[in-house]
Amino acid sequence: MGEKLVSVAARVLVVDAGNTSIKFTAFEGEQVLWVQRGEGFPTDTGFAPDVIYFASVRSKELSALLHADIQAEFPHSEWVTLTSQAFACGVSNAYIEPERLGIDRWLGVIAAHHLVKEDVVVVDAGTAIKVDVVNKEGVHLGGYIAPGLVMMEESLLSKTARIRYAADEVVVGDGLPNSTARAVTEGCREMALGFLERIHHRYPEFKWVVTGGDAQALLGALGISLESLPNLVALGAKLVGDEELRGNK
Repeated sequence: MGEKLVSVAARVLVVDAGNTSIKFTAFEGEQVLWVQRGEGFPTDTGFAPDVIYFASVRSKELSALLHADIQAEFPHSEWVTLTSQAFACGVSNAYIEPERLGIDRWLGVIAAHHLVKEDVVVVDAGTAIKVDVVNKEGVHLGGYIAPGLVMMEESLLSKTARIRYAADEVVVGDGLPNSTARAVTEGCREMALGFLERIHHRYPEFKWVVTGGDAQALLGALGISLESLPNLVALGAKLVGDEELRGNK
């Protein structure tokens, strides 16, 4: 594991606004107190942050609305909006236009580099399956974005008239799929597995770090040795936000 830096604020709230949900992570110093998901801040926690680190992949309009709602809840908290940059926390960004790298991917890469200190493949499998590669020197080499399992299934259903099935038809079976439900769900899963397997063939000696709801199950099916870090983006936000605060003080 990498070295630990002393926190610059006693209480930190990380707001990770993804495409489908918002993840709130509360820190006391370097310790994670709790993690919750929802569209609004959970008001029953009794937690009042000194500083809020805000990372959003949503549109500017939706991000601004969320920003206003949370800031109204904590008007006295310092606020830091995190954006992808060419260099942060010892990591260089592979993108020619660094601000166009999704902030969730950027924070995941930074956290993985600091936690592992080796050549790393970072897999975040949620709404989309995102893969990024960073070497032990902190050079982000680039990465991929592919549809997640649910997105693949929904896209197939939305573009066809006769591929339909009920939720209770999605069952596990042996051999080739023998129902539409199995054909779709297992077909999408095989596509995702093939994508990840090809990347593993290219980087077999790299350490694999995974986050996101589907990542561990997919990579486990391939027999890839991995480390699961469900709070990876929040840990990256803590590192980048603390660095920005240090630079401002």
